[in-house]
Amino acid sequence: MESMRDTKRIMEREIKKGSTPLTFEQMEIDTENYQEITSKEKLMEVLQYLHRVENYKSLAGKTVINNVYTFMRGRTPDFTRARSIFDREKIYRQMLRQEKKIKPAYEGDCYIETAKCFFSLPEEWEKHKMVYLNNDAFGFILSNQYILGLYKYCREARRDIAMEAHEIPENTNTVVQRLINMDDLEVLSHCLLLDDVWIEKNLIGAKMYTVFKLGISSQSTAFLL
Repeated sequence: MESMRDTKRIMEREIKKGSTPLTFEQMEIDTENYQEITSKEKLMEVLQYLHRVENYKSLAGKTVINNVYTFMRGRTPDFTRARSIFDREKIYRQMLRQEKKIKPAYEGDCYIETAKCFFSLPEEWEKHKMVYLNNDAFGFILSNQYILGLYKYCREARRDIAMEAHEIPENTNTVVQRLINMDDLEVLSHCLLLDDVWIEKNLIGAKMYTVFKLGISSQSTAFLL
């Protein structure tokens, strides 16, 4: 996997080819961004929602192809855009196999985190106005490499937050503090959903979701960010 310096170089090249120059600006995460997953059935529901499959297949519009998901390539974590229902189903099934390997007890050890990622657009917004489904909207041209680059910036920002433990309020719940610090835990599922974005203070927002299991399983193949 290329370094962030290489990623920046690739993204600059993609801009010259025509990609919209969206730039990662910041990530927001706080103690309210966590929800406990209390059963395997609830986890399956969460994963179906994130991958837009099974009961949540109807959420998969045209922009679902921009979502980025981390998966295991053998014992090595990798990530990809899911361009089809077959891709999303495949990754979803792999996450269910991961659950069997790391074996959450669902007794306060499994949580989903929702982080907000914000991107800026250094161009005039007028250039990107369009009409979609009879509504005013904005459209952006983003190549595969550029979208994967934005995802890498989000992952890097999440690692940086984990290194800033001194900024967490002293009265923070112990479990939440472990989750924010990514301390003694495993990542079961991780994705950036670009099919559900919004505009806030001239920034484009998108959500990155992570499913954590507290504690490290023996011989686990789950990935860390």
